[in-house]
Amino acid sequence: MKELEFAQIIKDLGGTAYRVGGSIRNQLLGIAVNDNDYAVIGISQDVFVQTFPSAVQVGQSFPVFLLEIDGEKCEVAFARTERKTGTGHKGFEVDFSSDITIEEDLARRDFTINAIAYDIIGQQIIDPFNGTKDIHNKIIRATSEAFKEDPLRVYRAARFAAQLGFDVDSKTIEMFTDSSLQEDMDTLSVERIFVELQKALESPHPEKFFQVLKEGTCLPIHFK
Repeated sequence: MKELEFAQIIKDLGGTAYRVGGSIRNQLLGIAVNDNDYAVIGISQDVFVQTFPSAVQVGQSFPVFLLEIDGEKCEVAFARTERKTGTGHKGFEVDFSSDITIEEDLARRDFTINAIAYDIIGQQIIDPFNGTKDIHNKIIRATSEAFKEDPLRVYRAARFAAQLGFDVDSKTIEMFTDSSLQEDMDTLSVERIFVELQKALESPHPEKFFQVLKEGTCLPIHFK
């Protein structure tokens, strides 16, 4: 199934399909896109499953499906919002009802450079947080104050800096120093932190990973 065919089926069901996340960022950067992720709004999970019986659900906390599009197994998720209910990386209550908008979905994403969507049928970029501008200026910026609710985002910011050679903006660095966020960082598993570290060490600018953590006074939490 081609991407346009997939999007047209979703439209015929009364919804909209968007290409989202890292693939949009990398395309704007001129970096090779290895895989595409999609977000769907305006239809229910039941309708999606009935329409695409070959889709395999992989998400546990919220519906994410693997579906073959353009010859690749792609992730298709329902647009969602999140509300902090506990500590750590997974302490969230998720709403993925069919009336969630793409703008609401983008608002819960970590950085403006990742909060960009492409309307496949409408052929237009949805960029409510000026992520395109930040990509041009090589800046990693938190999409909102909700950044502080997920401690893993600190390590993701440092890893993206290493991979892309970008700087983290000063207001986002200030968020790193929040005492409750730093306490929450202690709940992260060593294995999950190592995933981010490994990606950073394999990046063009691995030193930036440690520089960013040091600037945000987070380096001693796990790297003593």
